Amino acid sequence: MTSGKEDLRGTPPPSRAPRVLDVKKLTVRFGPRTVVEDVSFHVPVGEFLCLCGPNGAGKSTLLKAILGLAPIASGTIRISDLPAEEGRKKIGYVPQRKSFDRDFPATPLEVIAANLRGKWPLRVRAHEREVAMAMLEKTGAAKLANAQMRDLSGGETQRVFLARALATKPDLLVLDEPTAGVDVGGRASIIDLMAEISASETIAAILVTHNLQAIARCAERVLYLERTVKAWGTWAELSQDRDLSAIQIASDHKAMELDGD
Repeated sequence: MTSGKEDLRGTPPPSRAPRVLDVKKLTVRFGPRTVVEDVSFHVPVGEFLCLCGPNGAGKSTLLKAILGLAPIASGTIRISDLPAEEGRKKIGYVPQRKSFDRDFPATPLEVIAANLRGKWPLRVRAHEREVAMAMLEKTGAAKLANAQMRDLSGGETQRVFLARALATKPDLLVLDEPTAGVDVGGRASIIDLMAEISASETIAAILVTHNLQAIARCAERVLYLERTVKAWGTWAELSQDRDLSAIQIASDHKAMELDGD
């Protein structure tokens, strides 16, 4: 069980599976307000987990706690069997597109080299260029290597961020609504890339998204959060659960869109 509740719905992964991420009894508070409460779950090696829940459910706060950007009131986080402080170097992070300062002059090569080096490069070194180009090729963004980030479309920007995250060969990939603010064509290509990652047996991933197509194609398991864990299982299990309001509202909205077409 994850939250100590016997009514937890779904089928979690095997408890003995090797874990890239292990969260136990995590609570996060901001002042008197508890945003995440007694959350426990794990992500096995190679598993693609989608984090779902209504707005204000604590999804972004949970990600921030994993990344070391939100204070932990109690509980533990281990990454690749290391304490979080040590294990975070094994995380590749793809932020929401809106978090990027589009006025900052930078090329994709520089953005990736900075992530590899841990500081902004005055000059991109040969081995950094080699790694960056390989990852840009992998995400279909090689032709953008020397473009200005501010000139890229939403889909192009997220391809670069994904290349940046993969360049460090992470054990865990964290994707925070990567399709938000991206046009239809860009969303489709990013979902294709995430589906490839989902097929990997070595990289584990956590995806926060409201995009049902992304969940249906990529999720090997879904964690449904409303401050605490309400359900944790396969998409086939949770998509049929009428008590999980955020999933059903999104599903009903999608059905209305399709009917309208």
